[in-house]
Amino acid sequence: MPRLAWISMVLGALLLVGAPVAWFMSEPEQTVGDIEAVTAPTSITGAVDSGTDTREPDVGTLPSSPTEEPQAAPEPEPEPVANPVGIGIDAIGVDAPVVDVALNDDGSMEIPEDITTVGWYELGVAPGSPNGTAVISGHVDSQEQGRGAFWDLRRLDVDDVVTVDHEDGSTSEWRVVARTAYPKEELPISDIFTRFGPPRLVLITCDGDFDRANRSYSDNVVVYTVPVDETIS
Repeated sequence: MPRLAWISMVLGALLLVGAPVAWFMSEPEQTVGDIEAVTAPTSITGAVDSGTDTREPDVGTLPSSPTEEPQAAPEPEPEPVANPVGIGIDAIGVDAPVVDVALNDDGSMEIPEDITTVGWYELGVAPGSPNGTAVISGHVDSQEQGRGAFWDLRRLDVDDVVTVDHEDGSTSEWRVVARTAYPKEELPISDIFTRFGPPRLVLITCDGDFDRANRSYSDNVVVYTVPVDETIS
């Protein structure tokens, strides 16, 4: 099995683990917004994932007219986006530091031990990159530490705003366009952890029933956001 496919399978099962502190007094809707409208493509038209150059070789064919068309200057590479260092969500009272995370030895996504801190998946893209989905995840709660930074993530609604602070002092703003919950084994890994498609920021935490034997929740809450000035059609 390819390594990426193996990582995706394990991430779906082991993305986040938490421990219950208290149950919610009122249940928000499981899904808000249009999930289908924010589904990312698995590739960009013309992109070659394998690294193989599929262009036809140049065998010296003469131009069809005496004068060649002028060649447009190549577009400059976009400046790299500074890593995220903080996140704020006024609608649910979040003001949390963001740290870089990658993968554990078993292939699961790392989550900061301090539940007041959330993790940005540094093997993906940074929030604000021209293409692809940035992923920030965190614990919902902990038996020892109490409520996590993303305790109320399941209450975010369409048009709520997420602010990300970057290490160069800049900020980016993101608008919630959809929120839903998936059973962990059905988390759409290939759609969420992608470098393709328009820029998105996805926030993830735990939800659902708590399995005390496995110390794990049954579901993941996933919040999809886009840059504030982007219109979803």
